[in-house]
Amino acid sequence: MKNLVFAIGCFLLSVSLSAQWNVGVKVAYGSVAQKSAKIEVIPQSDYIVYDLEYVGSTAVTSIGFMAHNDLGPLFLQTEILATTFGMDFYVNGYKSNSDNPGVYRETYYFVEIPFTAGANFKNFKFGLGPVMDIKVDQNSELASMEDYRDTSKSMDFGFQGLVGYNLGLFHFDLKYVNKFTSIVDGFSLGYDKFRYGKSANRLSMSVGVAF
Repeated sequence: MKNLVFAIGCFLLSVSLSAQWNVGVKVAYGSVAQKSAKIEVIPQSDYIVYDLEYVGSTAVTSIGFMAHNDLGPLFLQTEILATTFGMDFYVNGYKSNSDNPGVYRETYYFVEIPFTAGANFKNFKFGLGPVMDIKVDQNSELASMEDYRDTSKSMDFGFQGLVGYNLGLFHFDLKYVNKFTSIVDGFSLGYDKFRYGKSANRLSMSVGVAF
């Protein structure tokens, strides 16, 4: 919570430093870009190796605030977005669920804070920048599994690319967020290790209104 308050304070301070900032609201809708794939399990006990697979995700939805600074040929943009999405995992053969394979969902709730700098071309904008995710909550159906452990971090980071179009007060942005952590870094079953190099990269379309 302290990290969240600090981040919001920095956001408000950055807006107040210049009268050139336009501030408003923003909503976004997208998806996790990774396809379903089998996850390699490296057991750290005497139990039989089980099947673990990432099978898909729910939609990624966001709502929050944005601030945009038009510097002529360049621009700066930052946001504070309440974001949520879920990821589904198929588990078969793990201890208590050996006779009951199924799909389990992990749902994430976090505050997404991207900062983008880039170039304007007529009404179009092209930018890059870092993204910070601050964890708010996590609900997991996997928690019903024996020896489930939540290994997610309170803060996570990534990098984004943005292509946008400005139409008066309206900002239409298409962005791709590349996460630095793997899809399976947020949980563990016992102390088994999971080998999967793909991240929960997000592709989303957003609409903002800044005054």
